[in-house]
Amino acid sequence: MRSYHRCMTSAPSDAGTDGAARVVVVDLDRRVQQSVADVLRLAGVDVVGTAGDPRAALDLIETEHPTVMLMDPRLPDIAAGDALLSTIELGWPALRVVLMGWPDANERPPRGSVAFVSKSAQPEDFVAATLAACRC
Repeated sequence: MRSYHRCMTSAPSDAGTDGAARVVVVDLDRRVQQSVADVLRLAGVDVVGTAGDPRAALDLIETEHPTVMLMDPRLPDIAAGDALLSTIELGWPALRVVLMGWPDANERPPRGSVAFVSKSAQPEDFVAATLAACRC
């Protein structure tokens, strides 16, 4: 599995009152949304919602105040994913973004993201990338 981790300098904000991570999962495929959310929940991660498009993702971010977002940057195409990343970078700069996709999806880390995990990775890799993003 090819992956990267990069931490940003600002600390995550809007964590729950106990400081635990609040996570949203964004993917066009509902099966992927549910599978990733289930894996994270089984590991004790607080998944506050899932979304299948950029507008729904922004609505979730606005209402749920997550600290981490796992997303496929192809929503439904790379332009929509890039627009979502740009909006998050401007409006919610402390939100940690973990990109997920197929191994060919990311040759270099896109701006605003702190990690990449392949959709073909093991379940524990999704959990590890999410927890690593929380510690950035």
